[in-house]
Amino acid sequence: MLRVKKPIDYVNELCSSEIAKRRLIGNALKTQYRKWAKTLDLKDFLTFNNNIQENKTEIGAAQFFGKFRVYAFEEYIYLLLHTKISIPKPLQLFWGEKCLVWRKERKEYVMEFDVSIGKKIDYFVEPAIVFDTKIELDSAHLKTTLGSFAILKKWYPKVECFLLYVVKEVNSSLLGLAGYWADGIFQFSLENDESRFSLTM
Repeated sequence: MLRVKKPIDYVNELCSSEIAKRRLIGNALKTQYRKWAKTLDLKDFLTFNNNIQENKTEIGAAQFFGKFRVYAFEEYIYLLLHTKISIPKPLQLFWGEKCLVWRKERKEYVMEFDVSIGKKIDYFVEPAIVFDTKIELDSAHLKTTLGSFAILKKWYPKVECFLLYVVKEVNSSLLGLAGYWADGIFQFSLENDESRFSLTM
């Protein structure tokens, strides 16, 4: 688990704030965080995520707010896979690790994927499966994700790439077209809960 700053760190920052209202929000989020991290119930996670959204103004800086939600969804997926999926050795589950996608002579290029399953070789993950997670999936985010998948598949033709998202803000036709580059696209919402997708390892 490489991700240096985790959702609980953001929660603790709010809990230790000099502003009383931020401390109240932080304490409420801490309770909700502990609940979903234990139950891994999608409704519990979305309650936590919605609470962050509803208190956006009080939470403050856009970068803090944005990364807080993004890292929380990443951790939810990481914990869900860690708990629900049997990963055969020597494969391992990684969170926020870099994958080598190109190397020539002394030059190389790496890309970070939110969650991945693979083998650690030297400093990088050799992926079998990667997951890109999005709270809000719009056309710009989708195109960026598909570009990353295309680059990765050029270097690792057998890798499987999955896109997981909460809120759909993209044209359905474009999302359908994305299936040419993504091996699976699943929504994590109460209206369309596809969180029980299966993986063949």
